[in-house]
Amino acid sequence: MFTDTDPYYLPGDFNDWTLTFHALPERLLREHGWRELKVFKSQGVYERAGIEEFILKGPARYVLDATELFHDLLVKHVENQQRRLNLLADYQRGLNTIFDDSSLPWRMLEGRIIRVDSQWLEQEIHGKAAELLSVRGFNGPLDEFQRARSALSSGDYKAAIHNANLALESTIKAILGVDKAKPGSLIRSLIDSKLVPEYHEGFLKAFEEHILRSVPTIRNVEGGVGHGQGTSVNEPPKSLAELAVNLAGVLIVYLIRRYLELNPSDEEPIPTEPENELSL
Repeated sequence: MFTDTDPYYLPGDFNDWTLTFHALPERLLREHGWRELKVFKSQGVYERAGIEEFILKGPARYVLDATELFHDLLVKHVENQQRRLNLLADYQRGLNTIFDDSSLPWRMLEGRIIRVDSQWLEQEIHGKAAELLSVRGFNGPLDEFQRARSALSSGDYKAAIHNANLALESTIKAILGVDKAKPGSLIRSLIDSKLVPEYHEGFLKAFEEHILRSVPTIRNVEGGVGHGQGTSVNEPPKSLAELAVNLAGVLIVYLIRRYLELNPSDEEPIPTEPENELSL
C-alpha cells in the first residue's frame, strides 16, 4: 500500500524488490542480445552503465521494456501467491502514479505498457471505425462520424455528441438494412437480429441498456444537444463529448466486425496481382 505522504514508496520485504532488481540487467541483456548496458554520452558516443543509470538515462523504449521485464521477474521470483499479487499491484500502481504525475501518455495494465493518449485513440478507435465504414460503403454513417470527430476537434461539443449518436444509429440501420426506425425499436431490432451473441442469461438486456443505449442517452439527457436547452445556455463538457465520440467509435468497430464475422461472404475481396506470364 502507498502512504498518503509518499505515493512513490513501495513497502514490503526488502529482498523481494532488490533480488528482482538485481536480476533485471541479465534479463535485459538476454532479451535484446546485448553484451552490456549503455547510455548516451554525446553525439554518436555511448558508455557502459549500470542498471540504475540505464533506467535514468537509457533510451525511453528500452526503459519501458525494463519496467515490463521487472514485472515478469516479480512473477517468477515471489513464490507466495497472495504476496506476489500484492507486490504486483503495488508496483503497477506506483508506476502509473509516476506516469500520471509526469503527464506521460503511458500506463501499465496487467504488466504491459500501453499508450493511452489522444493519438492512440485516434489510431485505434477513430481510424478503425472510419476505415471499416468506408470499406463497407456506409457513406452516411461515415460522414456523420467524421463530422463528430471534426466537431470534437474544433470544440463544438454539442455537435460532436449529436453526430456521434447519428453515426451509431446510421451504422445499425445500414447493418440491418432499414431506412427508418425509432432509436428504441432500432436497438431492439439489432438485439433480435442475433448479431450480438447471448453468452449468458441477461447479457443482451444489459448490453442493450448499458452499452448500446449509452451514446443516445448522452445525446438525449445533455441539455441543448438532442432537445432544447431551456432558459440558460448549456455547453457540454469536453470529457462528455470525448466519451460520446470514442464510445460510438468502439461500438461501430465492434458491430461491423461482428457483422462480417457472421457474413463472411460480404467481406471485401482482397485484390490479387495478375500472374506474370513467362516469355520464351
